Amino acid sequence: MNLLINWVRNIVLVILFANFIEMLLPNNKTKKDVDMIIGLFVILVILNPIINLFRFQESSLSLFNIFSYSKPPFEEIVAQGEVLREENKKVQEDYEVRISNQIAALIKLNSDLENININIDLADGKLKKVIIKAKDNRVERVTVDLSQENLSDKSDKLTNNLKELISSFYGLDRNQVLVNLN
Repeated sequence: MNLLINWVRNIVLVILFANFIEMLLPNNKTKKDVDMIIGLFVILVILNPIINLFRFQESSLSLFNIFSYSKPPFEEIVAQGEVLREENKKVQEDYEVRISNQIAALIKLNSDLENININIDLADGKLKKVIIKAKDNRVERVTVDLSQENLSDKSDKLTNNLKELISSFYGLDRNQVLVNLN
């Protein structure tokens, strides 16, 4: 009941104050602006009890509680830091697994490699190096040429293609992607 009386009293006081200000202002362009501001102020006073219902906790917003704040013990801060460190480690491990799976999917879509093993080096949450080990089990027709030409041209071409694919997809330098095909 006391809240209702205070609310009605505040509304009456604001309306009286608004009428007093209106009487003092001359009839010009600024009067319209001041009337709008006073109208918004009256609406705010009328809606004040509804706004108070939606506040989180009135006691936590009080000025008196700000001054009575006490620091948590040092051990509690250290324990919270350890919890955050563990959570950060789990997030980083999850990130590494997701990146590894994504790289494996890229390789499977663009080559016929099997037994793909991917190692990732992260520094400050950024990808620094990717090491890919895979087995090339493709069966190809073998022809014997006794000349001195390089026999691993196809393997080198696949290695270069994989390096180019991974480095361009993740914005890395080609030297940061190592590919080892068996």
